[in-house]
Amino acid sequence: MTLLNWAVVLSGLYALAALTYLIFKARSFGPRSAYSTPQGSPSRGIIYALGRGMMPWEKESARLHIFTYMGGLLYHIGIFAGFAILLAKTLSVEIPPLLHEALRLCLALGLVSGLGLLFKRLLRPQVRRLSLPDDFGANIFVDIFLAAALATSSRPEVTPFFLAYSIFLLFYIPAGKIRHCFFFFYSRTLFGLFFGRRGVLPARPVER
Repeated sequence: MTLLNWAVVLSGLYALAALTYLIFKARSFGPRSAYSTPQGSPSRGIIYALGRGMMPWEKESARLHIFTYMGGLLYHIGIFAGFAILLAKTLSVEIPPLLHEALRLCLALGLVSGLGLLFKRLLRPQVRRLSLPDDFGANIFVDIFLAAALATSSRPEVTPFFLAYSIFLLFYIPAGKIRHCFFFFYSRTLFGLFFGRRGVLPARPVER
């Protein structure tokens, strides 16, 4: 492994440590005490929140904007593919040809989806007014990462740039909105815990 490879490893460890610290910092505020009698199962609420509750037909915002939902899904699949390429390049691991082509397809679809979501944020006044600079920055940074991963998957000479850029991205993740990759699961767990205990989740059939 070269110095650049080791720098990627150390950057990844920093990002993981920083994200873990942020989670524990959020937990340090302590849970709110619940005094009412439980009406449901917290564990079932968590299972729902992290499972069926993620499906578009269970979420009105996703159900009414199914193309945005699918774009976001493809975007995140592409990001996972990008980190798979990064891991392989960092550790100098050869990816089997079939898996390699599947990762390239995921990267391409993810990049197109990411750019589509960026232009939607730029062109729709309602969304643009709600957006912060970090919303645009995070999207652009990740799109460059996907483009670099796609390029280096077919052109090895791009690998040094891809690794160097990944170091920047890994340092940015805990500081920007991309840290939701950790907080998403934490917040969904708290969501399921609270509403599962109240008996709201999983949703019960309406009695007629």
